[in-house]
Amino acid sequence: MKNLILSHVIRMTKLFAFAFLLQCLSLGLLSAREGSAQVKSIEEVKVQLSLNGVSVKEAFSKIEAASEFNFVYLHKEIRNLPEVFIEQSNQSIYDFLVGVSTQTGLEFKQINQNIHVQKSNSNQFSHKVAVAELYAEITGKVTDEKGLPMPGVTILIEGSSIGTVSDLNGDYSLDVEEGSVLIYSFVGFESQRITVGNSNAINVQMKEDQSSLEEVVVTAFGIKKEKKSLSYAVQEIEGDKLSAVGNTNLVNSIQGKIAGVIVKQSSGAPGSTSKINIRGSRSFVGNNEPLYVVDGLPISSGSRTIDINPNDIKSMNVLKGPTAAALYGLRASNGVVVIETKKGEGGLKGVPTVTLESNFNFDQLSRVPDIQSTYGQGERGVFSPFSAFSWGPRIDEMGTYTNQLGELEEAAVYDNVGDLFRTGGTSNTNLSISNALDKGHYAINMGIANQDGILKNTGMQRMNIKAAGGYDLTDKLKVSTSFNYSNNLIEGTDLPWWGTFAIPPSYNLKGKPTHEPGDPYKQINFRGQHDNFYWALENNYSENRTSRTFGNLSFNYEPLDWLSINYRVGLDEFTTQYKNVVEKGSGSGRTDPPSGGSISNSMSNQRQINSNLNLNIKKDFGNDFNMDFLVGNEIYDIRSNSISSNGSDLVIGGFHHISNTAVQTTNEYLSRSRVVGFYGNLSLSWLNSIFLNATGRNDIVSNMPRGNRSFFYPSIGTGVVFTEFIPGSEKVLTFGKFRASVAEVGQAGPIFSTSTLFVPGSATGGFTFPYQGMNAFTLSNALNSSDLKPENTRTFEIGVDLRFFNDRVGLDYTYYDSKSDGQIYRVPIAISTGYSSELRNAGEMSVKGHEIMLNITPVSTENFTWNLTTNFTTYTNRVVSLAEGIDQLELGGFRVTSVAVEGEEYPSLRGFGYARDPASGEIVVDSRPTLSNGNVNPLYGMPLRSTSQIILGSAQPDFDMSFINSFTFKNFSVSAQLDWRQGGKVSSGYNRLGKLYGILSETENREADQVFPGKMGYYDQGNLVVEGDNNVTIQKGFDFYRVNDDPISEANVYDATFVRLRELRLDYRLPVSWLENTFIRNASVFAIGRNLLLSAAMPHFDPEMFNTSEAESYNSYPQTKSFGGGIRVDF
Repeated sequence: MKNLILSHVIRMTKLFAFAFLLQCLSLGLLSAREGSAQVKSIEEVKVQLSLNGVSVKEAFSKIEAASEFNFVYLHKEIRNLPEVFIEQSNQSIYDFLVGVSTQTGLEFKQINQNIHVQKSNSNQFSHKVAVAELYAEITGKVTDEKGLPMPGVTILIEGSSIGTVSDLNGDYSLDVEEGSVLIYSFVGFESQRITVGNSNAINVQMKEDQSSLEEVVVTAFGIKKEKKSLSYAVQEIEGDKLSAVGNTNLVNSIQGKIAGVIVKQSSGAPGSTSKINIRGSRSFVGNNEPLYVVDGLPISSGSRTIDINPNDIKSMNVLKGPTAAALYGLRASNGVVVIETKKGEGGLKGVPTVTLESNFNFDQLSRVPDIQSTYGQGERGVFSPFSAFSWGPRIDEMGTYTNQLGELEEAAVYDNVGDLFRTGGTSNTNLSISNALDKGHYAINMGIANQDGILKNTGMQRMNIKAAGGYDLTDKLKVSTSFNYSNNLIEGTDLPWWGTFAIPPSYNLKGKPTHEPGDPYKQINFRGQHDNFYWALENNYSENRTSRTFGNLSFNYEPLDWLSINYRVGLDEFTTQYKNVVEKGSGSGRTDPPSGGSISNSMSNQRQINSNLNLNIKKDFGNDFNMDFLVGNEIYDIRSNSISSNGSDLVIGGFHHISNTAVQTTNEYLSRSRVVGFYGNLSLSWLNSIFLNATGRNDIVSNMPRGNRSFFYPSIGTGVVFTEFIPGSEKVLTFGKFRASVAEVGQAGPIFSTSTLFVPGSATGGFTFPYQGMNAFTLSNALNSSDLKPENTRTFEIGVDLRFFNDRVGLDYTYYDSKSDGQIYRVPIAISTGYSSELRNAGEMSVKGHEIMLNITPVSTENFTWNLTTNFTTYTNRVVSLAEGIDQLELGGFRVTSVAVEGEEYPSLRGFGYARDPASGEIVVDSRPTLSNGNVNPLYGMPLRSTSQIILGSAQPDFDMSFINSFTFKNFSVSAQLDWRQGGKVSSGYNRLGKLYGILSETENREADQVFPGKMGYYDQGNLVVEGDNNVTIQKGFDFYRVNDDPISEANVYDATFVRLRELRLDYRLPVSWLENTFIRNASVFAIGRNLLLSAAMPHFDPEMFNTSEAESYNSYPQTKSFGGGIRVDF
């Protein structure tokens, strides 16, 4: 850990030095010439010049070179002016300027050493060339309402083009005539007018312009629109909120920040993936994740969102419903996550900004299970040094015993969980430079993320390089580009995770050798059929390295002020190399002498090319009516290929080459798909208050059967800002809008669904091909329907957006009703057809839900501000119908199966439950003291199991809710996010095994007499007979948990409710006065935390772990909590 922190500090120091060098270079380029102490008049200074046939700009340059004067002007003021013709002569600058003025119509005024230039369109100057007689140097500082400096504020002398801008510290200076009026302006703030008086120091505090704060959001294809004009719900997150606590996974950063969005984390492993679900699920077995779009380019998402650096993001908009996503067609049936990255726009023009940010987090187990420390290794109270169970004798009564090595050992209690899991670390370091120029902008960022897992030899190293920018080639043609490169290495281990929490407390796993002396592949462990965890961490490993490049180039041409033509072409390509090694002598393949083990190698590549051309017409018809029409074409092509090799039974231990395996197999996969789409969007507005929007898209899909590849999807929506028609409402109701929309969108079937496939053949006797140099293929018994169509989703959505008391209170509510029919999945068919199943359209699913977004500013003073945001999500996902003759569709699982059942919520959990009294619902225990054969019934007084599998509940939560508070006091700020998930069910494999092996604390009271609450009864020929209240005394020991409880799945299905402190951040911004006369513009230090506190209905383990299905956690890397801090410096 010390080395980890030291390496992070060294990396920060190097980057800090690099940033300092960049800033020094930038300051050198930006340094201005100093003026003379005593300024002469342009009438006094003579120069020898020839201005014969030169441009105005060249004339200015020659005069500047021959004198100490500087010209101050706007480039647009001197464009398209005639050339200057003045013969070579020796005369005053004043006379030269008179000649230039006569030929070009420009006016000049000398103020100190500057000559200010403007077009002759006013009577501001009494002469074409003038010298200011009374002037003063005005200096000052511009700040915002919080007292923070504001760089880039424009200060102009009223009626002229003479002016300046505030610098990085908000300071400015300007020479003006006494009595002049200065105008201070900045986008989003009210302009200030101040008359120059006797004082030479003018400090200005800018105030936000409420009337200009129209929210603009990024919608389909990167098009920016006013939020109030949209007919659907959309929610935006600022980029700094996604990187606030050092999360390396972009998707995990979204949790709780957007209503209607639920993130399901697979594990806490470095580089682990997470699923995002918007407004429930629409497909039984198909894709239910949204489309990701970065800078207008749709990219491959799924597990590869880990490649995106959260620090690169400027903003994220989530388009939740089909209406919002309709223009993207088939790919967007589950919503769209629109990401806009930083491109250097909006900064101080001509002044590069260098930013260095670095943070470090300590990572620990998010929840440590409560493990019993009373009983040791063995079964039924008898010690056994080779037992996997902790149902042995009391540890304090074991004394000295002989362990499995034949050594005498004194009984003791060991913290095996604490020994095995360590404190990991995660570092994030980002260095960026950005600049806004007269005709363009750019941003370059490099990010390095390193994560050492909470288990040895697990981790992630990721490097990101991003460059983006734009340039105005002409007044009508603009070009922009975005380029992203990432290299990601994820290191893991092949370990039976479930066993990490089932080590007997009396067994000193860390203190014993992992293998026999002289034979590193013959393990020593307390249980023979599984690996010693320390041995596995040293010998079994996996490496997953992905190199990815994605980006786009776009052009915007505006031949007319109402017409624009846009073209964007993009590429997303990544290559993944994967290697997994299970060492010789590992796992169930272990023999004496050791053998077994395996090696898996694979390489996969995916390339996606996207082309998008559209034409946009924006017309105003009078002052009241506006039209925005978009029509375009999109083509995207996806190619994937992979090759894998698997070998088993290593010959030589430690030699991890696949040629070192006894049995080898190879496999290759190739796929390609293409979609051609044509789309249109018509937006109409009246009085900028009533809006109508209609879209249509027709997709032609390659991976659907011939003759059934073209599909059209429409949408229509409206929005009415009704407060515009209620005079005086702004005193209380600042803004009010009603919106409604309907939309239709689809989802194509899986790749290779156009026809029935051939598969490798097999022969009687268990022979498979290839065999002895021969190969054979046979037609698959899984039929693909030639009538297959995309799944189809229709959605109706209504909502209201209300803001009160000058936006101090904001409420946004949405109700939606969605139906998805034509579900695509395999349906069993009669074997007489020659096939066992058919891929067809059958079944329907519905989603109905509510979303609430509440924003409140309870306190807002000069020094203190408190903002509260609450997001609320609830929905019901229900299976309306399945294919005829099918009762349920299995979706996955191990001990508990996730299923789709007609009439039930999706997904539901199915397994064996408790036998229950039909009248009261109480659990029924076995009332038979003896069995029919006369033997004692060991399960007497213990719960009975249901005779068949039943529905154990729904994985859907009742609701998700988050509370995000932010406080600002002077230079301090605090933000905290609290997440609350209520309801839903989860099957916990860790809890099941912890009880089965006698490890968890509930097994500690095993010798006490207890009565299981419920009724008594028994089965009579499969029928449950209920007798009365239970009064049988039992002990919850080996027979209870190992024999009776374990086969009942319901015993390990828990309420998934939890409340979690998801994020916490404390910032301190260094006072500007501390940074004066330094090259540092802003600096702050911060402390951060993630998953710091958890209160959950499920005992012992984190409820946010899913690996075998969306409703079961079994063999996954445990979740983590983090705490740390960092710095941010702007130069």
